[in-house]
Amino acid sequence: MKLFKNLALTLLVLVSFNCSDSDSSDDGNDPGFDASDYVYFMSGKVDGVPFFFGQLEAATTLDYNLIHSGASTVACAFSDAAGINYFSGVYPNFDNDTEPSLGMEFVRFMLCTELADTSQSEVFNDRFPIGSYQVATSNDDNTGTTGAIAFQYAPNASEGPFYNTNGDQTGNTVTITSTTPANSYILEVLVGSAQIVEGTFSATLYNEEDASDTVQITDGQFKLRPRL
Repeated sequence: MKLFKNLALTLLVLVSFNCSDSDSSDDGNDPGFDASDYVYFMSGKVDGVPFFFGQLEAATTLDYNLIHSGASTVACAFSDAAGINYFSGVYPNFDNDTEPSLGMEFVRFMLCTELADTSQSEVFNDRFPIGSYQVATSNDDNTGTTGAIAFQYAPNASEGPFYNTNGDQTGNTVTITSTTPANSYILEVLVGSAQIVEGTFSATLYNEEDASDTVQITDGQFKLRPRL
């Protein structure tokens, strides 16, 4: 499924914090790069070519958006073996959506069987602990790699080609190095669960239409905000 395109077309959720700034240069790999200067970002190298997409705290233009989706329990109605995925990524502003898009999907980070004892909001912040994770070889909410992290990439966000990690991931890994609750409250009542996650990754991505066409992301870094 072309997740980024579907997100853009249906406007599932678009989260923008003040104004944003994107940088497709190699600033994210500069020794002076400071993740705390950014509200969110994804950076690294695609087939050796540096990229950086994100929003500076002090920026004055909106070029890249933080998007999220997931938390759907529809699959739970059909199978007790199903799980719940959470997605967070960066997508270019809609008036310039021929720029690249990139995101990560937390596959089956909650299982449907758990819903009998707890709600997603009660345990959401505990689902993203610091540590190493597999790169998911399937993001299917019924049979995907439970507790692994998938990636989606498109060099042109609106037209593709669209790539995912549904294939061999030997030698690739994801590490969450920082995880911080970012929940929303009204009069001390929880109204929105979110988590700021930061870390590093590498991944092999496969063209959805032609699995022989692959791209390799190395030196990847992220600061994203999955949420309900």
